[in-house]
Amino acid sequence: MALFNALVSGMQWVMQFFYNLTHSYGLAIILLTIVVRVVIMPLYHGQLRYMRKMQELQPEMKRLQEKYKKDPQRLNQEMMELYKRVGTNPLSGCIPMIVQLPILYALFAALMHFHYHGSHSFLWLPNLSLPDPYYILPVIVAATTLWQTFVTMPRTGGDRTQQMITYIMMPAMLFFISMRYASGLSLYWAIATFFTVGQAYLSGAVRTQASPAKVQK
Repeated sequence: MALFNALVSGMQWVMQFFYNLTHSYGLAIILLTIVVRVVIMPLYHGQLRYMRKMQELQPEMKRLQEKYKKDPQRLNQEMMELYKRVGTNPLSGCIPMIVQLPILYALFAALMHFHYHGSHSFLWLPNLSLPDPYYILPVIVAATTLWQTFVTMPRTGGDRTQQMITYIMMPAMLFFISMRYASGLSLYWAIATFFTVGQAYLSGAVRTQASPAKVQK
């Protein structure tokens, strides 16, 4: 708890520092978001490498699912052997996100509880501590989240229904959250998502089609 409070205090100090430079809490939030994303960039880069490898494995995973669809235990064994042969771990994709969670929660807490002084407005937003009354930012949040899902989620193999649910549910959930909470949080999320998508493109994790994995038999 003490560590979390220290993280929150650190986030607030950095945001106040950027506000003193820019005299705009909107710009301060944007700069703080960029700093946080740069700090966790190595973690996310590792997650993108894992996602890219999983994209490459999709055809082989689909073949195993068809072959052993009546034998779940054998399917699980073959899947683990496949992961072992290509040198990946199905849990490795979760590790970067788990490590990021304390940082992200601290940032959200800092933004949620920050007492804005001076000008609350930014662009069309009359008050960053209140929801966007024009719903423009919630739409941007939903659209950027959908974009991120589209460019990072494998589009070959897997359950199509589950993929469509993922495409719809996450943007819709964030849209409704953005309608209810401080627009400063939504601004952070939109900028962070742009940063994430850009990193995905630069790292080569974005693919229009998953290529067959080179698996040693």
